[in-house]
This record gives sequence, C-alpha cells and structure tokens, in this order.
Amino acid sequence: MKSLSLIKAALPLALACGPLLAQDVVEIHGYTRMGVGRSSNGGEQGSFYLPGTINNPSGGPGYRLGNEEDNYLELAIDVKAYERGDTNFKLHFRPTFRQYYDARDASVDAGGNVDYSHAATQNQMVYLREAWGEANGMLGDSFMLKNASIWAGRRFYQRHDLHMLDFYYWNNSGDGVGVEGIDVGLGKLSYAYIQADRNNVDYGWGAGHFPGAIQTDVFNYNGKVVVASHDLRWSGLSIWEGSSFTLGFQYNEPSVRKGAATPSNNNIGRRFHLEYQQSGILGGDNKLYLTKGDGSTFWNWYNPEFNTRNNWWMAMDSLFIQPTKQFGMGAVVVHRVQNEDDRQPGHRDMVWDSIGARPVWFFSKHVSLAAEIGMDRFKVSGDGSPSDGQARSMVKKTLALQFSPQASWWSRPVLRLFVTRANWNQYATAWGTPSGLGVFAGSQAGTTFGAQVEAWW
Repeated sequence: MKSLSLIKAALPLALACGPLLAQDVVEIHGYTRMGVGRSSNGGEQGSFYLPGTINNPSGGPGYRLGNEEDNYLELAIDVKAYERGDTNFKLHFRPTFRQYYDARDASVDAGGNVDYSHAATQNQMVYLREAWGEANGMLGDSFMLKNASIWAGRRFYQRHDLHMLDFYYWNNSGDGVGVEGIDVGLGKLSYAYIQADRNNVDYGWGAGHFPGAIQTDVFNYNGKVVVASHDLRWSGLSIWEGSSFTLGFQYNEPSVRKGAATPSNNNIGRRFHLEYQQSGILGGDNKLYLTKGDGSTFWNWYNPEFNTRNNWWMAMDSLFIQPTKQFGMGAVVVHRVQNEDDRQPGHRDMVWDSIGARPVWFFSKHVSLAAEIGMDRFKVSGDGSPSDGQARSMVKKTLALQFSPQASWWSRPVLRLFVTRANWNQYATAWGTPSGLGVFAGSQAGTTFGAQVEAWW
C-alpha cells in the first residue's frame, strides 16, 4: 500500500516534468561518490589528513584517492525559464545529500525523525548549495555588454579547484548578485557582491567541529554582523598560444549593527589572485596559482575578527599529463604561509607544504591501476604547545584497481577497489587529530581498504 501511494503521489510530477524534459527545458547533471570501507584493525574507514591544511582550520580530506569516508550526491538542475532570440532567463538549483560511513541506520533518512525516534544530525544531511538565476541578452547590443549576463542568488561563484585534494583554492561562493562576461577586447571582466552572515558559525581552530555547526567558542554575532565581499575578475587573457591568465581582487568589508561594532568584529580584508594555465603539455596542461591576502580573508574565510596585520600567501602548481593511451598522471605542489598579528599574545605563524602525485596505468580501455602518494607538512610556531615549532607531517599512499568507460585519467564513472596506508609523526596530533587516528589510537600508522564509485555527468 505504501509503495502504491508513493507512485500515485509521484505520477503528477512525472507528467508535469515530461514535456519540460522533452523540450530540453530542464537539464540535470551532477556529481556523486559512494562506497564502503573498513580499517585494518576493525571498525569503519577513517580518512587521513592533517588538520590545519587545505583551506580552513578543520582541514581535510587530504589526498583523496581511497581516502573519502562519505556517500555524497550533488544534483545540478538547470531550467530554461525563458528564451527568445539572444535573450533568456535561466534558473539553477543544486540540492545535495551527504551521509558519512558511520551513519548506517537506514531508518534515519536525511531529513531525520521520519519514524519520530531520530533527529537530523551532521552525519546525514540534505541542503541546498545553489539556488540562483541569471539573465542573458538584457544589457543592450553594445560590444562590451551584448554577451554579458546578470545574476542573483546563492551560487558557486567561478570556483577553481584542485581535484586530487578536493581543494577549492579560489572560492568566493555564497549569496550575492553580479555581472559576468563584460567584453573589454582583451579578456572579460566580472564583478560580484557576495554576502556572508557571520551569525555564530563554527570556523574552529582544528577543534574538529563540523563546518557550519553552532558552537559557543567563537564570537556570538547573533545576526549583528555581515561581511560584504566585492569580487572583481579579469579572465580569458591569452598572451601566447595555449596560455590563459586570470587576475582577481577581493575586498571584504563588515557591516555591523549600530552600537555593536568592536575591534573584534569590524575588520576589512583584501586578497589578490593570479592564475596562469598552459595547455598543450604532453596531452595535458599546467596551472600556476599565486594568492596573497590579509584581514578577513585569513584562512580563505570571512573572519571580521582578523585585522590586516594577519596576512597570508600561497603558491600552487598543478600538472596533468597523458602522453600515451597507457599512462596519465596528475601532480601538485603547494606552499602556504600564514602570519598572525604579532602584537597579540599567543600569535601563531603557520607554514603548510604539500606535494603529491597520482599516476594511472591503463591495462585496457576499461581497466587501470592508480597509485597516489601525498605528503603534508604543517608547522606552527608560537602556539605554546609541547610541539611548538616542530613540523607535523603525514604521508598517505593508495593503490586502486579501477574500472572506467575510457582509458583516460579523467574518465568517469569509475569504480575502484583500494587500499590506503598512512604514516604520521609524533607531532601530528598536537594540532587536532588526524581523522584516522581515532581508529588507530596509540599508533603512528594505519591502513584502510574498501570500494568506491565516483561519477560526474
């Protein structure tokens, strides 16, 4: 009876969507990863990473091959709401679902409390990551504006990512409004206003809190502070064959409720970006990225409590090649330096170095062997801990037998059978805890194994 009721409920929606899909009004694409894993000494799979690395203090997931412990589904729904000639309106929605491997109870769905005995938790969630609209062909017929678009809503704004680390190194996403694609002859300009409501959101200093969780160990803004980010980009600059340059500048300014401003919630931030990508290198490309920021851009986040004496910079080089049908490889080097205000007691200086590679050998069109090795080194000076000034380090290694549609490093979907081994030094736990260490307490090494399918479409 329950199944029949669900079919009856879904039928009107299917009938309504049918004509839309047939006319290519709605397009659905997305990303997913799903799997199962265990540790060598029993229990669920853990992921290995050094807290404090990547783009925020809680870190993770480290080098990702054979090192992810969640089921994640992201559906991108694009709707052509209006189209006539060169004028159109488009709507974009991105609902997502995440479940960690330690949340296996099928009676607890993502909404929680379905049978009135469970509540939603951070381990199992549905949330809306994008909901925005854009208008094209609305700004006139001038050379500069005829192909430009205006947009508003919540979106992933021109994100730049490093796949091997699942690291969005240039990511000023959120709720906002802007104009994209202003043609200036040599490349295109885009401007966005992105607004972040600080409220009482966890950004944690490696304390292991789930990103976005409510907690009491940060400033309690209670809606008194928003951070307005002005984002200007100049992209599509090609100086020689195969080259592409993108320049960016971000300026963060706080808006504090009258009478509530303090030195702890009223600081600006600035950030500069330069990215150079060169194609045509052994069947792939190379990407060089440089950034420097201060103040509320610290940790690549919206932190109005950090003044401009808090500064940071990062350099990254990412290479992908596939010189033959039988071999492809991705490699990356990262160096990031962060300096806190030296006038404050307990100020910390931090250096993150990372180097890794993922070669893939193709035995046939569909079968390959991937190997990934990644080393992270994170050094903190001035935090007063027993390991103050000592380098925390971790090396993570994975072997994975893969099955995919094509003999290509980027071919997806891919099904993997993997084994992962990580080693870390005695100082690695002084700044939070590597995720896998809970499973391997009292050790400086651990092994996990499992299976995963990963796809984008």
